[in-house]
Amino acid sequence: MIDCSFGEPERGKGMPIALVVHGGAWPIPDDQVAPHQQGCQVALASGWSVLEAGGTALDACEAAVRYLEDDPTFNAGTGSVLNAEGDVELDAAIMDGQTLAYGAVVNLHRIRNPISLARSVLVGPATMLASDGAERFAIAQNIPLCDNKDLVVERERLLWQQWKANCNASLLDLKQTSPARSSPQSAGHDTVGAIALDVHGSLIAANSTGGTPFKLPGRVGDTPLVGCGLYADVLVGACVCTGWGEAITQMALSRRAVELLEHRISPQLAAEHMVKALGRRVGGIGGCIVLSADGRVGLAWNTPRMAYAYRVEGRPTAWGV
Repeated sequence: MIDCSFGEPERGKGMPIALVVHGGAWPIPDDQVAPHQQGCQVALASGWSVLEAGGTALDACEAAVRYLEDDPTFNAGTGSVLNAEGDVELDAAIMDGQTLAYGAVVNLHRIRNPISLARSVLVGPATMLASDGAERFAIAQNIPLCDNKDLVVERERLLWQQWKANCNASLLDLKQTSPARSSPQSAGHDTVGAIALDVHGSLIAANSTGGTPFKLPGRVGDTPLVGCGLYADVLVGACVCTGWGEAITQMALSRRAVELLEHRISPQLAAEHMVKALGRRVGGIGGCIVLSADGRVGLAWNTPRMAYAYRVEGRPTAWGV
């Protein structure tokens, strides 16, 4: 019988600081491998410098994800995919493994760094804010708004124009032609995310996304949904997902991965098990990063590639695509 009991890790006894970031699981083209690898490495360095200086996991995750949002290589913030109407529409979330509090924002059109707004929502009084309400909250938090066109890059504008030229469906029929509801293999780019463990023993999970290409306006995937796109519990560990959001949500994948950690399954086996289950049970594609409360890392994906980088104190940096 599996021993399901677990207690709070003992802090102050050599617990390592750790940071894991990912830049999405999808068929990353050969000519985009180097930018994805470099972007994840720089994002890792941005967050690691915070942790190394004794900063918080919250600051480290925000720093890492902000970098990925600002790098047009990735589908988050600037450079995100466009929805069916040709707009960038963004979601993001942060979860605190100590308190189990979370902050999530969805359907943003005028926020350059959604992860920073999600952090503001984390302190309450709401837990999730959407669209205009979220942007009004951003103004109250002194987070500047931008024009949606400032988030659009030429690469995505051309892809949207090509899709539009080949799409004769009305808005009501888009579910028949959009990658969000057709073959998930046709979707490009994906969510970015991070998990950090700091010297104080805090554990934070964070993610950000532009969603699926040419999605129906208002569509929300797994990213901002606690237990689906991310979950963190300082007693055992955290998981952040990437991939086909509808399938990941059906599986409640991040919470189930953390539940495996509760059963003392290793982070690597937990990640592999859940990604296999994602494909087997609902035909989903994607990947996940997992970090245990004692600094062990797990990574798995069933897409051709997933961009990632991680570092645990006392061990060399690792990365790949």
